[in-house]
Amino acid sequence: MKKRAKIFLLIIFLFAGLFNLKLITAKPVSKPATGRAGVERVTVKVAEVKKEDLNVLLSYVGSLKAKDEVNVFSKVSGKLVEYKVNEGESVQKGQSIAFIDRDETGLKYELAPVESPLSGILGKTLLDKGANILPSAGVTGGTSLAIVVNMEEMIVRLNIPEADIPYMKKGLKAQIKVDAYPHDNFAGEITKVSEVVDVQTRTLPIEITIPNQERRLKSGMFCRIKITAYTQRDVLVLPQDAFVQELGISYVFTVEDHTAKKKKVLTGIREDSIIQIREGLKEKEIVIVFGQQGLKDGALVEIVKE
Repeated sequence: MKKRAKIFLLIIFLFAGLFNLKLITAKPVSKPATGRAGVERVTVKVAEVKKEDLNVLLSYVGSLKAKDEVNVFSKVSGKLVEYKVNEGESVQKGQSIAFIDRDETGLKYELAPVESPLSGILGKTLLDKGANILPSAGVTGGTSLAIVVNMEEMIVRLNIPEADIPYMKKGLKAQIKVDAYPHDNFAGEITKVSEVVDVQTRTLPIEITIPNQERRLKSGMFCRIKITAYTQRDVLVLPQDAFVQELGISYVFTVEDHTAKKKKVLTGIREDSIIQIREGLKEKEIVIVFGQQGLKDGALVEIVKE
């Protein structure tokens, strides 16, 4: 019995010690903060609504071509003896670029020259030595020996849809981009506008000329074209990162006294990543451009200085 009593007393003392230890180590429970002093702020980046000139751009795709590009034909039949000019070398109009052996059984002729019809670059040779050559017969037939190009200027021909026809006129500026030089823009200009719409496609043919003195652009390159249709002067703008879309409606968050305010806006034209604000904001208002996703109207924010 005494042994059981001792064990019982030992258990009581053990529980009492654990209870006192919990009282000593327990932290006092704080009451919830009242007011806004303890509310966490969301870190954001901002931009100011400002006025800029925006270009209305029309976008197309096409293929580049040397402005002057011709196939070279022989005036006589025979066999190709040799090319006198290598691909990529300059040629002058009337210069011999190849020779044809036109010998016939029992007859002996001097080698016949094949002359370049224009000054430029020998862009491509098309035959091997010994190939049979047929002369050109008017505008059809004949064996093409080479392609000569004048690469000082390139062109791209486009078929413009009816909706864009009112903007098309000579002198309009164009920006050209090619995959070979992804960071470069090449300047072009509309130099031809047809007066006749294609009745099958309901499109209007135009031609854009691009200077190419450095010969970086090549015939056949795929290109993306943006034509400046007109310019809107002094319009309110914001970067596209400022906008939040909900059910097809555009919103932004302005900042006043570290408080985010959600505002519905009406947008207009855009140029690259810059968008016009038609309604909903005023010049010099501060708008969140980073950190607004998931933000609630009235939330506290902290602006990060860049």
